[in-house]
Amino acid sequence: MDTVSSTTFRPGLRLRRLCLGLLGLAVALLLGQPVYASTGTTPPSLLDQRVADFLTQQAGDLGDVVKVKVFAPSVQLPTCQDPQPFLPREGQRVYGRVAVGVRCAGQTARVRYLQAQVDVQVRYLVTARDVRRGDPLSAADLRWQSGLLDELPRHALRAEEAAIGQVAVRNLPAGTTLQAYQLHRQNLVERGQRVTVVARGAGFQVSREAKALDNGALGDEVRLRTGQGERLQARVVGSRRLAIDF
Repeated sequence: MDTVSSTTFRPGLRLRRLCLGLLGLAVALLLGQPVYASTGTTPPSLLDQRVADFLTQQAGDLGDVVKVKVFAPSVQLPTCQDPQPFLPREGQRVYGRVAVGVRCAGQTARVRYLQAQVDVQVRYLVTARDVRRGDPLSAADLRWQSGLLDELPRHALRAEEAAIGQVAVRNLPAGTTLQAYQLHRQNLVERGQRVTVVARGAGFQVSREAKALDNGALGDEVRLRTGQGERLQARVVGSRRLAIDF
């Protein structure tokens, strides 16, 4: 025997609920209160907004996009008047899971603490191809990738200048997140080498030979001695090449 399910409608009950809903809406409008859809969410409190704004400002220089989620305390607390957020520890990290203190007006002797998740979107460098141990890195070996700062290795590189010209200390497969310890600086000038130093300025350029008195990688300042015994200091710009800018 087939079973037939049915739904019984109660028009009177539905009408009463509709009237009560409209009455509540009218009262809210008369009192000048904001009306929110019944989605289970509530508008952020002044406390949450102050904390979110504070952490956004603190983390603003760390990356491209900052998103803050403030977690509700485990117990119900009195309303905080004029909340003033602060960081509990000097020099504490302001991304990932963060603790923040809040002082309330009239309650200066009491401080409440909240937890927040601060997601900072950043760009970092990965290898664009397989890099072999001993290979110097060029711009063609690098590509940018985006991710959350708290999920990156501690020494991840976020500037091309920190990688270009460096030498890999081990094999790095394509897609490897570059970290400072994976690279070392390559000396382009060795102490005792004969080098070329170029002095340049507005409208002139003069080159001469000299002897390096220090080792130097790209961008380093190195001491030199000319054949006439004159001592100079110049910046490494290439293999056995240095420059003095005027």
